Amino acid sequence: MAYAPIPIDVLKTRLRIDVDADDVILTTLCIAAGEMIEKELGIGLLSQTRTAKIVDFNRFVPPVQPCSSITSVTYTDSSGATITMPSADWYVDQTQEMLALEFLAKPEFKEGTFPTVTYTAGFTTVPHALQQAIVAMVGAWYANPDATSPIALSDVPLAMKYILSAYSHRGPLR
Repeated sequence: MAYAPIPIDVLKTRLRIDVDADDVILTTLCIAAGEMIEKELGIGLLSQTRTAKIVDFNRFVPPVQPCSSITSVTYTDSSGATITMPSADWYVDQTQEMLALEFLAKPEFKEGTFPTVTYTAGFTTVPHALQQAIVAMVGAWYANPDATSPIALSDVPLAMKYILSAYSHRGPLR
């Protein structure tokens, strides 16, 4: 992620910061908070086109959610040519909580290569609850930039853990 998931002016308003001197620091902290949330939850804060390699033509659940569409499936055939799999050979299963790709055909592909799925995943706008989690993280980091402090450091409030668990696309069965 190379973008701030919350505009700097909104972040500063929510943190009650009215000086511009720390805009670069706040932007960096905002990007870092967004990256950590994405990695922890397996989500995309903003919608982007992504690719993933698959091992075989078996059921595939994109690693980043929420997934809105599958764009294409490509593979290298035994002659070395790149083939785009016809959409008639696969379908999108939306019967479960997370979108999945199912294959009707399982073509042979060149050994040592991996089929590639191109898909679109992420929120079209960052949900307000996740914005609050980012604000909480940035606020905690901004107020306590060092790993040590003369005062006792504490975890970000449990409310943030609740917000993150509500949006998590990872779990024991996923």
